[in-house]
Amino acid sequence: MARSVEHDFVTGVFISCAQEMSRSEVFGYAEADRGVFDFACTLTSDHSRNLVGQTLTHHAAGIDKDLASLLHDSDSHLPVYLYSDEARHIVRVQEFLHKARVQLPDRVGLLRHLRYPSFDADNDDERRLVAHEIKSQMVDDLLLNVTFGHLSSTDIDLLLLNTAVPGLLLAVLDYVAAKGFVNFPDLARAVGAKEGTVRTRVPALVSAGMLSQAVDSNYFQTTTRARVLLRISYLLMAAEAAGPELAYILAKLGLGGHSEIDAATPSELLTMPYDPPEKRIRFMTELHYAKSEYGAELAGTGYLLSTRPGLPIPADLVWVGR
Repeated sequence: MARSVEHDFVTGVFISCAQEMSRSEVFGYAEADRGVFDFACTLTSDHSRNLVGQTLTHHAAGIDKDLASLLHDSDSHLPVYLYSDEARHIVRVQEFLHKARVQLPDRVGLLRHLRYPSFDADNDDERRLVAHEIKSQMVDDLLLNVTFGHLSSTDIDLLLLNTAVPGLLLAVLDYVAAKGFVNFPDLARAVGAKEGTVRTRVPALVSAGMLSQAVDSNYFQTTTRARVLLRISYLLMAAEAAGPELAYILAKLGLGGHSEIDAATPSELLTMPYDPPEKRIRFMTELHYAKSEYGAELAGTGYLLSTRPGLPIPADLVWVGR
């Protein structure tokens, strides 16, 4: 069956956004490897087919076949389904996934299903609306952020290698993300630490790509990478064991794919190797100390997308998180 203009447009929006989200072009779309799918992504680091996806526009009868092919594709890590938000499509997708969850719970848990409004491809305003809806969902999705490099294993390494004071870096990051940065004295009082200690530790967050610094000034704001990290931190603190989504994230970030989520004492960390499971324990220890010693909320929501350094936070500022 020939693909419609709407079908190609929706697929193109996803690919375009994925390319924009990718840091340093660390991935590429492998058209020759997409097989029966509408699009596919291969990571250049390991050449594995990381992502495959299907796009549905008009024909609800194809939903079962689309979802079956996505869920049973053992060569890919992350399935993606794009479909219009017509009621019949939503109901059909929900019914299929409800049944599939019994046999394929992990694959169903990893499936990213992105909805977009029905539209006319000849209408420029409607095309812009659809593009905005798809991109907004992609940017807000933790797994897609991790997949396309907004947060990587190297970023976690850079952060952990600079944590001389357990919990302080993450507490500072959490506060700046939620409240914004005005000056070092206010930041130090907020986290309950000495100003000199905070002042010397903030550059480590800049080096790790978690804070960006205004040119020729001591004003800072959190990056997309930082906000993704903080939302994952919330998930880790809230869960006793990792489900399929969190396990995927842990594996991609070099934090181990095991289900247990443990912490350790600083003395135990001194003799601990730096393998993925131990790296996860080191990160969990940082999270626990950020909360217990410095009062970090790690709420997972309400993080600023951006702020104007040194100025009051606008009342209509957009937030990231759920």
